Amino acid sequence: MKIQGSGHALPGQPKPAAIGQGEARFDAALTQAGLGGDASRDAPLRDFSKMTRGDLFGWMNDRVRAGELSLDDSSGLLALSGGGAVGAIGSGSSDAVPPADPQHVDFFQLAQDRIAAARHRREHDAEAAYLVALGVMQRFQAPS
Repeated sequence: MKIQGSGHALPGQPKPAAIGQGEARFDAALTQAGLGGDASRDAPLRDFSKMTRGDLFGWMNDRVRAGELSLDDSSGLLALSGGGAVGAIGSGSSDAVPPADPQHVDFFQLAQDRIAAARHRREHDAEAAYLVALGVMQRFQAPS
């Protein structure tokens, strides 16, 4: 019986080139998903504590179009913008478009409130979506 190695290097041995390339691709994927680095240098920073729902919705769409935010990662932002519940994106529903409302909202506080409510109701998917939204807003928050 012949046993073949897994391709993983033992401690103290150099990594095979393919493993190093895989790590680089994984790091790039994390960065593209917004999980591996700072906000894009070109992405405009915003004050999420004083935005209208329409402003948040437009900003979110611009980040998706620019490839800086995935559709999955935008679901919490969509819900915060008044565009329906978490998961409304892609539903074809007219609820996926926020109402035209000139009122400024503190989206940090709103996200924290919705995270707490989702925890209370044990809605783990909604909680996760709002946590991602909170992280995105923190990453793109303009300095005060």
